[in-house]
Amino acid sequence: MTLSPAQKSAALTSTEQTSTEQTSTEQTLAEQAPRSSKRLLIVVLAAGESQRFEGVKLAQLIPSLSATGISEHAIISTHVERLQQLSCQDLDLERQDTHSPQYAPLLVILGAHQHVLQPLLAELNSRQPFDILINPQWHTGLASSVSLAASYAKEQGFDAMLLTLADQVALSADDYRQLILTWHETGKDVAAHYLDDLGVPAIFNASTLPLFTHLSGDRGAKSILKQQAQQGALVAITLPRAAIDIDTQADLASWLALKE
Repeated sequence: MTLSPAQKSAALTSTEQTSTEQTSTEQTLAEQAPRSSKRLLIVVLAAGESQRFEGVKLAQLIPSLSATGISEHAIISTHVERLQQLSCQDLDLERQDTHSPQYAPLLVILGAHQHVLQPLLAELNSRQPFDILINPQWHTGLASSVSLAASYAKEQGFDAMLLTLADQVALSADDYRQLILTWHETGKDVAAHYLDDLGVPAIFNASTLPLFTHLSGDRGAKSILKQQAQQGALVAITLPRAAIDIDTQADLASWLALKE
């Protein structure tokens, strides 16, 4: 999705105006969330060729805030590190090993540029291990990666999976927390709502995962989101920052310019 500079600016402005409101919502959801343990798999979809970008998009460097200040890291590294901030204790997720740091399980799906992107994740993986799957069918479209993630989640017995796109560079850890805490509160599938439509990031319960076996091409999960919404099985969360993703070199330049 390529947005005009005006649309991107509006999305960022909307986010700034609602940040206080979202924080309050997150605190309320945290207080109300049921205390039953659930297993959530967080999935990073990063197998695409990024043909429109004319390069390895997810290897591009962007400013990233860390404990030592602002430095530059690859888009995929920044995204994974942000998701690694989501702890099981904060999100009331089941803890599998009480003798190690408790973080939500993470799965990264690579494909077209695996030989470039996998080394970029090595340090993060050594500090806080996560699984990596290679999608050999990446050339058939996004649906193959989504289906692979759903199959993995079912085989490993997860209660749900959270689908994320590595090129949605503007989303924060708190945005993902809001989705997860809403899932805990409602027990329903949860999706981001932006640009007057449903989209990812989104959480799908185990009961929804079999629907992914029928996907093909580049349809992704949007058709399933709409189906679940029509059946009253989905809750939408307004996340204006989800509208900002990187498809082209111009997208990246525009986003970086807005951040300055």
